[in-house]
Amino acid sequence: MDEPRQQNPLSSRLVIGLIIVAIGAIMLAGNLGWLDARSLLRSIWPLALVAAGVSMLRNPEKGRNQPWAWVLITVGIWLFLDKVGWVSFNIWQLIMPTILVVVGGTLVWRAVQEEKAENDQPAQRKLALPGEEQSEFVRSFAFMSYCDLHPVLYPFRGGDISAVMGGVKLDLRDTRMHGDLATLDVFAFWGGIEILVPPDWIVSSKVTPIIGGFVDSRRPSTVVPTKTLIIRGFNLMSGVEVKN
Repeated sequence: MDEPRQQNPLSSRLVIGLIIVAIGAIMLAGNLGWLDARSLLRSIWPLALVAAGVSMLRNPEKGRNQPWAWVLITVGIWLFLDKVGWVSFNIWQLIMPTILVVVGGTLVWRAVQEEKAENDQPAQRKLALPGEEQSEFVRSFAFMSYCDLHPVLYPFRGGDISAVMGGVKLDLRDTRMHGDLATLDVFAFWGGIEILVPPDWIVSSKVTPIIGGFVDSRRPSTVVPTKTLIIRGFNLMSGVEVKN
């Protein structure tokens, strides 16, 4: 016997409905002359963002790991404090510097991790041993430029792709995968990344888009998938697209 499904007390539909009812009630009270509806709405509207963020966090199907929910909550609280005069500067004065710090810090962290991986990698793994096939790890960083990559010489074992105000196209359709699993790290800021994969690859997305998008545009295929490509990272005001 199936267990009864637990109801979510703060579903998105319920929160939106309550917000609409509250706005309607305030406007009605203002039209009746009971309060200054316009001034009140200007002060409390950021709380709607907070309520929407809390609802997203409580969604049992998506869990709590939702960056957009925390963005809504943070922006909503800060805007409300600004409206009531509890903070001395506007949140919009922090957005661009914060974005630059995050983007720069991410690039530094990825560069340090890449150098560490190279130093920790034994020499015998960098060059193939006799009788052992060499594999390839693809790296590319496009800054205000465009890179078109088509690795075919050695089997693909992973990659690290970054695009800052630029674009990267990674064509893996003619590439063999080293083993059955490979991981591709991506980062895009004001740019775009296009990834083309063979029809027998499964694509698992762990990309976090922030004011951006991740699109899987692969066409249906009758080929039985035998390999798995994990794409992880995040894109800020950018796009990442997968094709076949």
